[in-house]
Amino acid sequence: MQKWVKYTIALSVIFVVLCVVLVVLLKLYAPPDLLSGAYMKQYLKYGYFGLFFITFLGGSFIPAGSPAAVGAAGMFGMETLPTILVAAVGYTLGIYLNYFLAQKLGRPYVERKMSKEAYDDISRWWNRWGYLLIFAFALLPILPFNFLALFCGLFGVNLLYFLLINFGSNLLNSYVFVVIGSSIGDWLGFI
Repeated sequence: MQKWVKYTIALSVIFVVLCVVLVVLLKLYAPPDLLSGAYMKQYLKYGYFGLFFITFLGGSFIPAGSPAAVGAAGMFGMETLPTILVAAVGYTLGIYLNYFLAQKLGRPYVERKMSKEAYDDISRWWNRWGYLLIFAFALLPILPFNFLALFCGLFGVNLLYFLLINFGSNLLNSYVFVVIGSSIGDWLGFI
């Protein structure tokens, strides 16, 4: 398990460094009108609906690059508060879809494949200690919270607590990505 965590952290650091290098290169060498006019209008024409759709897909099983889309929304000057709220709701509903599918389709399958005692033991453990794991996955955007939602649905984590933790973490993560995107957009002169 430690090897996986180290690997994930190393990849995240490499990704952040590459993003910073790309932004600096964009600032230094991109033509000034690269993202003005038609290009920006093309991106923004779908607005909040497009952002909701991308974050909903990103919250579900489909890797849609939604953190980049939220950052780009901030970079291109979309209003901060509505962008954060739309992205958080999109993520939350996408992740809830995973929870719901696991609960309705996965739980009956898993219950058929393992003994009732084993399933009940895992459910009790998950409902006792799983919240620590949920908090850890919720607070660290590099961890796949949408994957964890499958286990939460399978083992019956309290839906209200799950949704509150999920929405709160999505608000925080969306805020961070919008602020980073806005800062980059301001620095590059897009805003």
